[in-house]
Amino acid sequence: MFISTPGAARRTLVGLALTGAATAALATPAGADAPTRIDAEYWGVDCVYSVAGGNTVFLFGSGTTDGSEGGVGAFVEASDGSFVAEGFTPDFTFGDSFGTTLDLEGAIFSIAADITRGGPETTPVRERSGNSWTRGTTTETTLDVETTSASYAGQPVDLSGGSCSGQITAFDVFTTEPAATVYRSRDFDSEICDVEGLPDAQVRITGILPNAYVELVLDHGGENVEKAAGEVTLRGGHGTLITEVYDVFTGDQRTSAAISVALERAGRMTQLVEGEDGFVERTTHTPYREEITVSLADGREGTASCFGVASTSHVKIAPHQD
Repeated sequence: MFISTPGAARRTLVGLALTGAATAALATPAGADAPTRIDAEYWGVDCVYSVAGGNTVFLFGSGTTDGSEGGVGAFVEASDGSFVAEGFTPDFTFGDSFGTTLDLEGAIFSIAADITRGGPETTPVRERSGNSWTRGTTTETTLDVETTSASYAGQPVDLSGGSCSGQITAFDVFTTEPAATVYRSRDFDSEICDVEGLPDAQVRITGILPNAYVELVLDHGGENVEKAAGEVTLRGGHGTLITEVYDVFTGDQRTSAAISVALERAGRMTQLVEGEDGFVERTTHTPYREEITVSLADGREGTASCFGVASTSHVKIAPHQD
């Protein structure tokens, strides 16, 4: 033992559709050599209000603050969570005020609101993906969206039965686009090893050497399962983890454990190279023997001897050239 709601789904889909323009604007052209600058500001508003018949209308809007891109979508949900109607419009106002009118399959929903900007909060951006870098800032500004009027199917909406919120996100970033993209990754993974001397115990080691993540599980059957886990740095291939042993189902501590780990090379490194149409991946595998000693504070002890593999992957992606 090595140990839906329709409304929520629809809200997620509508939100993704409306933020698509902002996401697309952050994309950079494939194969470009010069850094790409993104200097743009996007708004987002969402509202929820109770309307006639016990239904609820959900509204989501987003776009650029200069009005060149964007749109507003909404859908109506019944009290039992079932879908009633939906609609979308590219027509809206955004600035000191927000307003739009949508046709929700024959029922018109209109809303108008006043907008007040809060204080901006700027966050530095320093991201790396392979050998591509992004640098700059993002600035978040909370919006106070106060609805002044709303109607649905010709009837005024009770404004006490809901609210609106919003924010503005500004990007000022540079992204490098090297001709070839390089990714590197490393990991270590071992077998799940039986521990001699400890009935029903197994141990496994994973991680990125020299940092190893050790997991010990003692499965005595049913709900009688103990576990100990933690990270230890292997200096010269050796290290000891001191940690608690707890009940998997209750979380209660049962005892403590000292888990000593020793790794040594157990064979030659092997390398595999694969490539096609500008894609080249070089993967190396280095086998290791693991010697593990487990000592529990309650007197139980055991040892394990098994194997693991350290892997390194180097991927280079370049535009295909005929």
